[in-house]
Amino acid sequence: MSVKECRIIDIHHVAEITNTKCIIYGTGKYGNKLYSFLKLKGWEKNIISFAVSDATGNPAVIDGIPVKTVGELKEKFAECNVMIAIGIAHAGEVIQLLQGCEVKGLYCVTSEIMQSVVREITDAMKKLPLERNKLFISCYEGMGYRCNCKYIAEKLLKDRYPVKIVWAVTGEAGGDIPEIIKKVTVNTYEYYREFYTSGICISNCGILLFGEKREGQYYINTWHGYGPFKKAQGAVYEDKERLRKVKEINSNFDLFVTGSTFYSQIYRDSFFYEGEIGEWGAPRNDVFFADDAVRDSVYKTFGIPSDKKLVLYAPTFREDVSNSFEQYDLDLSKIVEALNTRFAGEFVMMYRFHHYLHAVGKCRDYYKQGIDATYYPDIQELLAAADVVITDYSSLMWDFSLQRKPVFLYQNDEARYRADRGFYCPVSGWPYPKAHNKEELSDVIRNFDNEKYVRDLDAFLEKYGSCDDGNASARVAARIMKVIEGNI
Repeated sequence: MSVKECRIIDIHHVAEITNTKCIIYGTGKYGNKLYSFLKLKGWEKNIISFAVSDATGNPAVIDGIPVKTVGELKEKFAECNVMIAIGIAHAGEVIQLLQGCEVKGLYCVTSEIMQSVVREITDAMKKLPLERNKLFISCYEGMGYRCNCKYIAEKLLKDRYPVKIVWAVTGEAGGDIPEIIKKVTVNTYEYYREFYTSGICISNCGILLFGEKREGQYYINTWHGYGPFKKAQGAVYEDKERLRKVKEINSNFDLFVTGSTFYSQIYRDSFFYEGEIGEWGAPRNDVFFADDAVRDSVYKTFGIPSDKKLVLYAPTFREDVSNSFEQYDLDLSKIVEALNTRFAGEFVMMYRFHHYLHAVGKCRDYYKQGIDATYYPDIQELLAAADVVITDYSSLMWDFSLQRKPVFLYQNDEARYRADRGFYCPVSGWPYPKAHNKEELSDVIRNFDNEKYVRDLDAFLEKYGSCDDGNASARVAARIMKVIEGNI
């Protein structure tokens, strides 16, 4: 069996392939899109299984169809057409895997074929009735229930707004999403159907998982960082095609919500956005203006005694993600010792790595000491519970310091990070105490001057225009209702 024996799928004659038993190899975006197309056309009835090389990280079932490994399907290939839905560039790897197996027919797809598949799906779904009171939400490209999107949904649910909410998820994400919210897996048939019939779509990222905007839909982007720290979007990219794509994607939005007046200008300059900006605060930061229920919940979840204080270490990722861990060389026991001395209490150390690192095996139990909260879904709850935060370049320092609590920066690669990513405001202008090595960090903590810190912090937040007052979610909810009622 060779690549030459693998024929390209002709989407106009797929019925000829699916008139007998079929297996779709691949459960990623191509596999899901191809299956969605077959279901749209009513050609899915003979799909007996999805095939994968390794079951790890894959769902057990997709739309009622089992997902099995090549080994488990070995006896089935002889009576099935196999559609390799992972892209032509990797088709050879699958064919090599199938060596020695008798296969009835072998087919593969190209990126051009998949574009045609998506076009067919899009055109069909756009003909369905639009539900003005239905919200379609994509948070961190399908990660789950968190960030600004979560707090908007919480407000809508708590106050019983007359809306339906659909949440896009990938893999096994979304276990913490309330049952009243409908979950749909990205790139599935149901995903496309729900998206194209939703009147309002909300995202917290610059990458749109939605698809081609339908006339009558209203897009809201909440973004996920608001201080003058690491650069974003057009301020980072140099490639002209990528910059063009940034502008094209952001032009689809009808509203950007921000937590600072500074970021209003960033939306203009770095996102190339020309539409409406709501300087309403960040919905996720409303949690800092609430009662202590969140703190109590976090302490209970992790078994932290109520008389202990909590320090959260939450560094960001590096452009070379796999080498990020080289910078995470803190001595947690020394930090806790310094904190206990300076703040006259007993601290518990917790650490949480950036969500870009979730798939890296090093994440789990990285430090012998400390509580690993990397996979805790909502970092905002951890920030609300913490007494002190240590980070490096993450914009979470802005969020956390709205509580006027101490933030310490451990920047042992400042020059390199500045060269790789860059900052809107020089690090020297940030009000948070800084250290460039482990010994210096302990000294900075011990010599922390709270009065000076709060004074500098207040001036910083005023300079860059903090908009947060605990009512951001209410403002977004009010706008959503105006859109639904046709007043926007």
